[in-house]
Amino acid sequence: MSPQKRRPQARKGRTATAAHKSRRQSDRMLTYVAVGVLILGIVLVFVLKPSTSSAGGLQLGDHWHTALGVYDCDHWDGGAAWSTPVGGATGNSPVEVNTNVYSALHSHQDGLIHMEPQTSADTGDAATLGNYFKHNGFELSSTHVKFVNADVNNGDKCGSAPAKLHWAVDGKEQVGDPTKYRLKDNQYIVIAFLPDSKKIASLGKPPSYKNLPGAEGRTNSTPTTTSTPASAPTTTSTPATTAPSTPTS
Repeated sequence: MSPQKRRPQARKGRTATAAHKSRRQSDRMLTYVAVGVLILGIVLVFVLKPSTSSAGGLQLGDHWHTALGVYDCDHWDGGAAWSTPVGGATGNSPVEVNTNVYSALHSHQDGLIHMEPQTSADTGDAATLGNYFKHNGFELSSTHVKFVNADVNNGDKCGSAPAKLHWAVDGKEQVGDPTKYRLKDNQYIVIAFLPDSKKIASLGKPPSYKNLPGAEGRTNSTPTTTSTPASAPTTTSTPATTAPSTPTS
């Protein structure tokens, strides 16, 4: 009786090695895919990152300008120019009033709000109309403005007529607290104390609007020559009676 032939046995070691190699290749492929997705995500972040335009808010490196005018009953208070606090190391740098702290929101005797942030603390939500007023020694709320000569509250009178505060941006009247308004580039803002018989839209652009061209590079030592002398205020003071409204911007 002839011996039975044995069937060849699978080489378990070689099979295990092949399976291990296959898993390593699969893991390597997953790593490549994950790295590719990560790189794509980073690229999309930079591609879709908001620009430093007005819509994105003031950013480091920006130098924006907006024309400002404060109208008191029947005249532009301060005309097209008013003084701005200066100091610092040179003695001529714009600073926050009564300090030597650099002010990113300032004017150069031209009636414009110059926005030149030097730190991130001066960007975005910090670049507001309220901060410009505060840094330059003025006062502003929904019911009150104190500027070059004007110092009025809602309920004070223009002549014999009670008046109240209004404000507009690019000719469109706004509602709410003007101090919360985030400043943008190349606009014009009007703060007006008016009786009901007079509309803010009738005032047009402030005198400083004509100083917007050439604003880049202007300093306190190179003032414009478009200043209009401020007239004496014509208001009579009574206590404010209107509560601040809800801000919009």
